[in-house]
Amino acid sequence: MIHRNEIDGLVLAGGQSRRMRSEGGPAVDKGLLMLDGAPLVQWVAQYMRPWVDTVYISANRRLDAYGRYGRCVSDDPEFGGDAGPLAGVASVMARSRRPWLLVSPVDVPHLPPELPARLSEAVAGAAPLAYACAGPKAHPLCMLVRRELEKDLRAYLLDGGRKVLDWHRRHGAVPVDFGEGPDLFRNINTPDEWRMVGGKKIP
Repeated sequence: MIHRNEIDGLVLAGGQSRRMRSEGGPAVDKGLLMLDGAPLVQWVAQYMRPWVDTVYISANRRLDAYGRYGRCVSDDPEFGGDAGPLAGVASVMARSRRPWLLVSPVDVPHLPPELPARLSEAVAGAAPLAYACAGPKAHPLCMLVRRELEKDLRAYLLDGGRKVLDWHRRHGAVPVDFGEGPDLFRNINTPDEWRMVGGKKIP
């Protein structure tokens, strides 16, 4: 088991949440939507705290609001304006000082309690990266990754790479199966999915 003082946490909240926006409506900051009395970012940051030394938040706007839940890091400008979630991972890797980074998107508020421990076990055989699966469905952004891969990830992004699983395969990433179930790693991308988890009306 990797000790918590060797791991930093990262909540990915830097996306543009395009699918949450109603037609012609204003932009939606998904990580700040309230669920059961707390914003989504708080649920994920709170989940990580027992497992990590420091929680980072990948955010590209509303840094004052996100900063209440962790250390905010915006995407490195050299990646361009829309480089996807891996840009957030690489940008935080450049700031973190722990050997490992535990990563989750902000829109998965109910993560399995054993996720960090099982990912930690999966990398015990010297793999630099492990990620979650639910049966045949991969959830590659729920991962534990060695920070030393930062230079390779930066090069991948600057070369135009964007696909998370493609980058995982470059490093022999270990998939960890948490079994099948409709609620496992349920993420929230649309207003309908938001309502399904009990979310209130989107502003």
